[in-house]
Amino acid sequence: MDESGPQNIHREYIGGNVRFEFPRRPLGWGRLFGAALVGFGLLFVWMPGHMAWENLRPVLHGKVEVFSLIFGLFPLLFVIVGCLPMGIGLLIIFGRCRLEWNEGQLWSTELLGPFRWKRRLPRQPISKLEISLATSRSGNGPAKPVENFSGITALFADGTRKPVVWGYPKSWLLDVAGELSTYMDGSSLSAETVKVEVVQRLGGPDEPNDDVLQLPASSLLQLTESLSVIRVKVPPAGLWKGSKGLFFFALLWCGFMAVFTTVFLLPSTVKNGSEVVFYLFIAGFWLIGIFLMTAAFNMGRRTAEISADAGCLRIATKGIFGVKQREWATSEIAAIRAGPSGMEVNDRPVIELQIHPIAGKKAGFLAGRDEQELRWLATRLRQTLKVPAQRI
Repeated sequence: MDESGPQNIHREYIGGNVRFEFPRRPLGWGRLFGAALVGFGLLFVWMPGHMAWENLRPVLHGKVEVFSLIFGLFPLLFVIVGCLPMGIGLLIIFGRCRLEWNEGQLWSTELLGPFRWKRRLPRQPISKLEISLATSRSGNGPAKPVENFSGITALFADGTRKPVVWGYPKSWLLDVAGELSTYMDGSSLSAETVKVEVVQRLGGPDEPNDDVLQLPASSLLQLTESLSVIRVKVPPAGLWKGSKGLFFFALLWCGFMAVFTTVFLLPSTVKNGSEVVFYLFIAGFWLIGIFLMTAAFNMGRRTAEISADAGCLRIATKGIFGVKQREWATSEIAAIRAGPSGMEVNDRPVIELQIHPIAGKKAGFLAGRDEQELRWLATRLRQTLKVPAQRI
């Protein structure tokens, strides 16, 4: 074991393989965010955990009742959901990472005490290792990189990206990525030299926005052009595709709540003196389910009409809450781009069409549509309005 690496990153070399053992993430005050997640998780699981215990306690003493068993097991689903933010918070506070290049394949493992989460990255050629810098911004000011919270992202030859390591200083990761790339260069999976590049990609507004000139063949967007005017009609994407899995999650949530409510309302399961607390608990979770379902319907059924000429941009969106119209003069627009909306699905940002005015906050539209569609649409609007993808 070689401990001479920077900042106590331990290295182990076995044949043509290498292992990097990272220490606990040096996040400083950033660990308070992890503590907040743990606190939220504890508050979330307290009520369903108490309900489960009260109903399962007789079962543990040998008194088995079917309704008590069902009524005790169902809240455990909410306990599991509440444990997720607790786990993420504990990982932020105490977690560390292990990175391995083993037999021509990259492995990443998150370690939290005795727990392990090992990920095997795709066995495909890797063209680049990106050091992704987190960014922060205040108001409309320029984004500032947070170099102590950086990550390594692997860019594969087919264009896909996979996160490898996160939450460490840039200088640490540059050293590791530089050494790791030498192993990849000699691998049969890498047809050319693996590059190491520093980028700002984790939520920053300066993410590259290359022009997309070709609309995907499967797209349903309808484009009409006349002289210097373009009009684009955006049809609904559908509940399953347009909601990015939110509709399915809402169905599960409401289904669980329907079973839970039915069991609770049975006379044999009502607890004297505690009905009000349980009614409030059930009502709160039904409100969450209704909110999720409503948001999914809005994402899946919304449409839009966009028109642009040399002097003006107009966007009208129609959803279940009615029609909203926005209009900007070309001189009021600082940039048009496709960028992250702030939501994520499976650790991937949900992209939206963004209009960045010279004064005021950005406006986001069509979050969850096909990413290539949105990048093509942003490209056509930039070409028509003669505005850049980034603030100048």
